[in-house]
Amino acid sequence: MSKLLSLPAIGLGLGLIGCSTTSDVTYADRNNFDVARSRCVEVARTIGYSDVAVDSVERDGAAEWKVRLVAKKDGKDRKERCEYDARTNIASLDD
Repeated sequence: MSKLLSLPAIGLGLGLIGCSTTSDVTYADRNNFDVARSRCVEVARTIGYSDVAVDSVERDGAAEWKVRLVAKKDGKDRKERCEYDARTNIASLDD
């Protein structure tokens, strides 16, 4: 009887291990230059910037990225800073 009770527990444990591995892979996949650049460009376009170009991308810590953008808003050329956190997959502009 104890073998029957432990099998579901083992299955649940293996299922949870699979979930953490998947999220680690997702984090590893998005903690890079290309993802930081594209997420910041996407955010800039979403809030009304046009002709968005990336000036530079730098790593700031293990999962933080600093992206400098050149874009137009309200007919004016502007330089903006964007921060991208690969842990949360959130990019934000200092608007």
